[in-house]
Amino acid sequence: QKHTSLSEAELESRAAMNALEENGALKWDEYMTTCEAFLECGLPNFIEERLDLPSFPAFIVQSLREFGKAWPLKPHSDVLESIFESTKMRALASFQDLYVGLEPYRNDDQLGGGVFQSTAPAVFGLLAAIELHPSNNKCGVFAPIGGFDKVSAALENLCKDLGVSIKCNQTVTEVSDDGVTVVSDDSDKSQSVFIPADLVIVNADLPYAQKSLAPLSPSHDSISTTTLSTPTASERFDWNDKKRFSSGVIAFHWSIDKPLENLNTHNVFMQAGSDTDAIESWRRCIREQGSTAESLSRQQFSLRDACNFYVHRPVKVDSTAAPEGCDSILVLLPCPILSRQESLSKVERSIAMKGYAEQFDKSVIDSARALVLDRLSVVPGLDNLQNHILHETVDTPATMANAWNVGAGTPFGMSHGFRQLSRLRSTSLTEFPKALFVGASSRPGNGVPLVLVCAEQTANAALKALERLQLAQGQEEIASEKAAR
Repeated sequence: QKHTSLSEAELESRAAMNALEENGALKWDEYMTTCEAFLECGLPNFIEERLDLPSFPAFIVQSLREFGKAWPLKPHSDVLESIFESTKMRALASFQDLYVGLEPYRNDDQLGGGVFQSTAPAVFGLLAAIELHPSNNKCGVFAPIGGFDKVSAALENLCKDLGVSIKCNQTVTEVSDDGVTVVSDDSDKSQSVFIPADLVIVNADLPYAQKSLAPLSPSHDSISTTTLSTPTASERFDWNDKKRFSSGVIAFHWSIDKPLENLNTHNVFMQAGSDTDAIESWRRCIREQGSTAESLSRQQFSLRDACNFYVHRPVKVDSTAAPEGCDSILVLLPCPILSRQESLSKVERSIAMKGYAEQFDKSVIDSARALVLDRLSVVPGLDNLQNHILHETVDTPATMANAWNVGAGTPFGMSHGFRQLSRLRSTSLTEFPKALFVGASSRPGNGVPLVLVCAEQTANAALKALERLQLAQGQEEIASEKAAR
């Protein structure tokens, strides 16, 4: 297997950019300079929420240069069109918008070109800088050897070393100010146990928690750990559909009986032959989210559909991902989210999940698979890939909702339109006055880097809350002792 140095890879990339349009590489440098300024200012000030004054001058210069050519609050496509002529270069510079549940293209049917709803403002170019900037040492795409579950396993070991008790095979069915109600997955689920707590941190997806974990019974103030037999023990699945969500995905996990040498570690297949094709490729999963989601989710894919998808081939950098002579790939195909059904919010979880699974039935999955295989067939060595698939696991918004309790079935959480951006994202809910939230739908947002920022912020908030509680308890004890005298 041939390995290239960074300089060789960069030269190859720049040659490809210049082939797409005249001075394509220089235009890319211009765009990256702008995106880096957005990243250097946006990360500390708007994501980590700490004031970093030295980062503002470059941000202001890039925002105002050439009469606001790259103004960060414009629709992303406005800025891209002012820099690039090639639709493929624009697609390369903007596919990361999908990560935050937005499309890059101006929508003239919406206020501000769509930036208050489904269109990414240009400031989200910082996502391209995170992944693709050639000289910023903070940037790049990294993955742990052995798969990402190695991260959760390492965190689990750290917790155990610190004396944390982890309870598995128990499902939280209700969160209250003073604890959680759980049912055991191995017993009669009509029997619930209330576990009191000084502080509750909710890692479940925030829109799901609002509807599925909100208290249905009075406070448990005077109850210790005990067994209850109440209607609240029933598991529910519902979510707050007033929020706007990121795209759903159909994920194909394929074990292959031969090496796929012509795939890189990260591969993005974009529909960018024309502006019309490019915009259409985002319509299904982003632009038409909402009232038409139900009909779209039941609609089969066609080989003629304009779509974008991502393929990850970990074997390129991690030999543990497949046996020698074999390969494994993950295909992520954006699709509509689940369409919430009011009737399914009133039934037991198992019945609800069967109902939502019908929105992504076998016909939808088969048509999606056929589309992906057809597009992959243009890659040398992948023209008959279906004959080399040894094993397949498929995830849909329905299976992800069931496995991970994510609202609308999207693994990426709430989208990042202006109304759900940065400080406007929820950190507390009226349903849970004292609980703290962490995760992709919480502040500052989705994606591993932002979720880790959220985890740090939540941990600090938890320590402060516990310190206040300890202080209050100490004052109560002093008051009681004085009263006893």
